[in-house]
Amino acid sequence: MHPCRTASLRVAPRANSAAIALSSRLARPAPRHSGGFVHGLLGLAVATLAGGCATEPQLPVPATITVFPDSATLRWAGDTVRLTATVWPVAWTSDDESVVTVDSAGVVTAAGKGVASVRAAVGEVEGLATITVNPDRNALLEIHEELGGSGWRRDDNWGTDAPLDKWYGVTTDSEGNVQALRLPVNGLSGTIPPAIGHLGALDTLDLGWNDLTGPVPPELGNLQALEGLYLNHNDLTGPVPPELGNLQALEGLYLNHNNLTGPIPPEFGNLRKLVRLSLSSNRLDGLIPSELGYLTELESLDLGGNRLTGRIPPELGSLRKLVRLSLSSNRLDGLIPPELGNLQALKYLCLHQNELTGSIPPELGNLTELDALYLRENNLTGSIPPELGNLTELDALYLRENNLTGSIPPELGNLTHLRVLGLADNNLTGSIPPELGNLRKLAYLFLARNELTGSIPSELGNLQRLGQLYLSGNPLTGGVPRELGNSERL
Repeated sequence: MHPCRTASLRVAPRANSAAIALSSRLARPAPRHSGGFVHGLLGLAVATLAGGCATEPQLPVPATITVFPDSATLRWAGDTVRLTATVWPVAWTSDDESVVTVDSAGVVTAAGKGVASVRAAVGEVEGLATITVNPDRNALLEIHEELGGSGWRRDDNWGTDAPLDKWYGVTTDSEGNVQALRLPVNGLSGTIPPAIGHLGALDTLDLGWNDLTGPVPPELGNLQALEGLYLNHNDLTGPVPPELGNLQALEGLYLNHNNLTGPIPPEFGNLRKLVRLSLSSNRLDGLIPSELGYLTELESLDLGGNRLTGRIPPELGSLRKLVRLSLSSNRLDGLIPPELGNLQALKYLCLHQNELTGSIPPELGNLTELDALYLRENNLTGSIPPELGNLTELDALYLRENNLTGSIPPELGNLTHLRVLGLADNNLTGSIPPELGNLRKLAYLFLARNELTGSIPSELGNLQRLGQLYLSGNPLTGGVPRELGNSERL
């Protein structure tokens, strides 16, 4: 290179690339100039030389060093930019390696959000480049573009220079990192962009009740701070990404009411802080992973309305904090695990509309906090266990449309909070227990289409809240007791 030559850097940005501010001049000669480039979404930098003439001295010490480019913006962790200098060799350093690191070739890699200076030095002569890493803003802009932001119900301040916490639905922490993105019922449409996985401080993502389509991006598994993920009531398709099992801080996962397919990832067993898991009303198939039994903090598990097959894992009996368990409207078969009787906190047990067989486990009588027991529309056989009479908090008991036999246990008369008793469409025999007259809160009594005999007990006249009484399809004898007239709603 001749002594009076100057070096300049021309930038050809790609679509959606960040702008790069450049300024350079060679005041003193350099023995070598390396070509500069920007890696990733920042564009391509190409070094060009302008000619001149002079006599080159014998390797003088340069008075200045110019770094190309002298500023750049990296969108998120993993993006790189190559820095070059007018002298060689150059010692490269970063003043904040939590923001960017730089290697011996001048390749800078983003590590975290912030601003850092990268220094190029030869002896006591040095040059600087200022590097800005701000993934959150860029990720939000991409979300706005990809999810039809111009058609949202509200997008106040999106895309402006206002602080991010002034953008509608965005909450930031004290350092300006996006902490929550809440855009439910806001007219979002399109495919969730992978860029959302760069919001590293995000603890809440709520995009429920929109018109989102396409897959759940596996990049969501990068959000290690995420505590609540709400993608429910959309039109998402494809499998549930196993990468979601990486979300160690997750407490609530709501993917219900979509069109997701494939199995439930066994990796969900790694979500040890999970409190609520809702995958209902999709098209999921395969077995219920036994690994869900590791989720000992779980309070609500809703897998209903899918195409799940196989047996109910007995490991679910380990979920001692479980309050709600719904496996209804699937294709589950086999026995009801007696281990479910260990779920002492359970209030709702919904196993209806499956293909379950065998008898009702008497261990279910241990669920003394239970409010609702739905076992209807299965292939259950055997008798109704009298232990169900221990469920004194029960509001609704649905056993209809099975193949149950034997008599109605008089112990059911202990269920004094019961409002609904559904035993229709079985093969029950014997008489109607007069103890059912103790159910003073009962509003619906369904005993139709069994093989019950004898007379209608007059004690049913004590059920003053009774609004519907179905006894048809039984070979009952005698007349209708006049005491039934005591009910104000019949």
